[in-house]
Amino acid sequence: MDKRVTLKLNEGSLSSGFSVTLLIGDEGAMPSVDISGRLPAAPHLRSLYQKWQLAYRNLGGPSRLEPDSIAYKTNVSLIEDCDELANQLCVEFNQWLRADSFRHVHNKLLEHLNATDVIRLILQTNPGIVQRLPWHLWEVCDRYPKLEITLSAATYEKSPTLNRCPRSKIRILAIIGPSQGIDLKTDQELLNRLPNAEVHFLVAPDLETLSERLWEPEGWDILFFAGHSATKSLKDSIEVSSDEAQLTNLASPTDGELYISESTPLILSSLRNPLKKAVAQGLRIAIFNSCDGLGLAYALAEFQISQVLVMREPVPDLVAHNFLRAFLKAFSQGESLALSVRDARERLQVLESDFPCASWLPTLYQNPAEAPPTWSSLLASASRPIEAIAYHPLPRDRLSNRWFLGAAYLLATAAVLLVRSVGLLQTEELRAFDQLMRLRPMESPDPRLVVITVTDADVAAQDPEDRRGSLADGDLLRLLTILQEMQPRTIGLDIYRDYPARRNLPELATRLSEQNNFFGVCKSRDQQADSEGIPAPPEMAGTQRIGFSDYLTDPDGAVRKQLVSLDPDPVSPCTARYGLSTLLAFDYLLKEGIEIEFGEDDVLRMGDVSIRPFEGSEGGYVKSPAQGWQMLLNYRSLPRPEAIAEQITLSEILSGAVAPAAIRDRIIIIGTTANGFNDDQWLTPYSPAVGETKGVFMQAQMTSQMLSAVLDGRPTLTTWNRWLDFLWILAWAGIGSLLIVALRNSRNHFLAKLALGLLVSELALFGLCWLLFSRAAIWAPWVPAAIAPVAVATTTLALGHPSLSLNRSFYSDRLPKSIEISS
Repeated sequence: MDKRVTLKLNEGSLSSGFSVTLLIGDEGAMPSVDISGRLPAAPHLRSLYQKWQLAYRNLGGPSRLEPDSIAYKTNVSLIEDCDELANQLCVEFNQWLRADSFRHVHNKLLEHLNATDVIRLILQTNPGIVQRLPWHLWEVCDRYPKLEITLSAATYEKSPTLNRCPRSKIRILAIIGPSQGIDLKTDQELLNRLPNAEVHFLVAPDLETLSERLWEPEGWDILFFAGHSATKSLKDSIEVSSDEAQLTNLASPTDGELYISESTPLILSSLRNPLKKAVAQGLRIAIFNSCDGLGLAYALAEFQISQVLVMREPVPDLVAHNFLRAFLKAFSQGESLALSVRDARERLQVLESDFPCASWLPTLYQNPAEAPPTWSSLLASASRPIEAIAYHPLPRDRLSNRWFLGAAYLLATAAVLLVRSVGLLQTEELRAFDQLMRLRPMESPDPRLVVITVTDADVAAQDPEDRRGSLADGDLLRLLTILQEMQPRTIGLDIYRDYPARRNLPELATRLSEQNNFFGVCKSRDQQADSEGIPAPPEMAGTQRIGFSDYLTDPDGAVRKQLVSLDPDPVSPCTARYGLSTLLAFDYLLKEGIEIEFGEDDVLRMGDVSIRPFEGSEGGYVKSPAQGWQMLLNYRSLPRPEAIAEQITLSEILSGAVAPAAIRDRIIIIGTTANGFNDDQWLTPYSPAVGETKGVFMQAQMTSQMLSAVLDGRPTLTTWNRWLDFLWILAWAGIGSLLIVALRNSRNHFLAKLALGLLVSELALFGLCWLLFSRAAIWAPWVPAAIAPVAVATTTLALGHPSLSLNRSFYSDRLPKSIEISS
């Protein structure tokens, strides 16, 4: 699904903050989300950007800025300074976007977008420093690989109606400026390689020649410039220091200038009328493979050129060539304009050891009122007539009709089953799983569990010299001492301790090695993730009180399955056979007198409850790795996964603010929720609304699932076998055929009645799937069963079966004698 997101930064500044509006919707449709927020004042970003810009421009080297400004410097310290300032700017910029006043806007963005979506995020604001900030380094860009952030003016309007002559090749007007200090022949060679393109080169033209070419009645699709350019502003007329003179005005650039000849630079505003004429005749894209081009983008936006691609700072020759090569290849092969820019920009990262921040330079400036063109949409062809469609009636006897209906039914159903079997529906089926998970009736938290959290405040309160992770040895000893006095049933520490207790705390080492109701954690080796694993606490090595912390994640990164046990890798530093949550649940149940065993049939039996393993390719999964003994994770139905149990902070329990009754005879799980330790947080079916969940709460969810299945009779999630799935889909596919048969004698509003019938069947299907999921904990095939009746009905209609009782005259009276298609 293609999504369009608009982030409007309304009146404001970095000194005072911005009011923000977020719009989300499908491309070409009205926004379905409109939410407001605020970004706080961040004046330090302005000064930090200025420092970075000065450091970047001090690097020197051959670039495409004004010819007189070309310098040649090589200094490793300058590169290191630039990289350090870039890292600082990136960190501070993302910190700004994590502000509390903006968090609900950020969360709404995550809620409505998926990792597979093609997303165009338009930053709409007035020209200035905000548009120069490194928006491509916003954390959401890493989460969504098909998202590109583009810029837009605060105000815009649709360009005049195009009046373009049909043609079979894309017309490109390529302006080549003076080549002083730079190589422009490579740009020309890259343009000449484009398929289905007619490139006209103007080398160092005068203003009159350029104007005449822009006025040509054939029109142009793309305007290209390679050479020297700069952004001009009011500040250029003010006397400034030598360092400040290198900086582009960050307030309000007024225009851009091109060096089309070696004499006086050309101000774009002097081409206002020729450019407007070119737009009216079809000019859609302007590409400036030159320096400091935001001023050019601002000027061209006023002339209503809808897509402008520029470099925001001085660009070295090698960077300019590599970007242009990758961009033209992606765009001409059918990729969207925005994703072509992202692909080419990301390829520049390999050059950044020699050319710092090369990937920061490319910037796409768009008019939100215009749909971005593709390479194929720029091509036009003349209209062509096709032959009239003739109706050839099929045999009308009942046997033949039944055979045809059966053939259409089997063909469509087989197509749905085939598409499902190769995994093309897996993403949608997992989304449906998540939706069903979120729609279940609410449950109460598990009273058998208590989660002790190490918060940011707890981390800050600890002695930094004593702390080697999130929990200092001294505080851990105090915590275990206090807990043991309160008589919990079981204690689990979901914090890695791959180091021994300090020598001055022998009591801690003794507790870790001898306290029988205390369980620790390690991490298994993962060759696919290139992870060597994390060993158990040295004092607990070789004991049966160590569980692994590994999770099973789906292709979208979400956790929907629980890894109960696995066969450890003999070379892994973690040789635990059971998960931490499994050990905590087993220990609790064994103390209840409940027998636990894995049978020869690989079924887990806990008292009267038997659970078969999830084999991997069940339900909506196709070729899912059958790693270890796993089961679907039946999250406790709560507003958010963190609400699984009562939460107590480390400081609360160390200060004596917790009554012993809150701990006695419960499972205690200790884990970190501090934001400085973000490597243990996971996507869940609830993530679109509440974001990621810390690992300690995931351990609590998995422990609770096993306890509830045995002690409360709460069912674990199961799926049907493949044959039952098959029959279920066949049955729902039959509804499409039944509707066709039932409505075959209906001459009036046939399609409307068919659509209504299909809608009712889809609602009934959803209701049944919801009941099975929420009441019986059965994950029935929803998505393929929803597609099947629509596919059958559509296939039957497309093949033109006469059982609809539409006779020859009904067709022949309505068919045109000929059809003309324009493209």
